[in-house]
Formats: sequence, C-alpha cells, structure tokens
Amino acid sequence: MNILIESIEQRELVDKLKNAGHYKLVETLLCNSKVYTKKGRLNKSAACRALGCKTKQLEDALAACREILHKEFDE
Repeated sequence: MNILIESIEQRELVDKLKNAGHYKLVETLLCNSKVYTKKGRLNKSAACRALGCKTKQLEDALAACREILHKEFDE
C-alpha cells in the first residue's frame, strides 16, 4: 500500500512539472536512457542533443524544475 501511495505522489510531481511547461524535458529524462552516464548521472551534452537545446537552456529548465519541486516540498 505504501508503494502505491509513493507511486501516486511521484506521478503527481511529474504531472506538475509537465503542466508547468517542462513536458519535453521530463519525457526525455524519463524515457531516454542515453542522457545518463553508466553511473546514473545526467549527461548534459546528450540531454541537450536529445532536446535540441543549448547547455544554458537546459540548466535554466532544470533550475525551474527544482524551484517547482522546492515549493512543493516546502509546503
């Protein structure tokens, strides 16, 4: 039961990011394993290629996502 609740909460957070205009970013990070290194870290160059953006744009989008999630957990 606890796993189900956690899954629902995670889905709500993902939906919140998508609804805030970060749909393509979220889908790329969730569905494209090529944007991660073998150790599981984000490969910014690969993510930028997959998204068709510059590094600064990616960093700004990630910062915006962090801000959305920060607000969610501050409440």
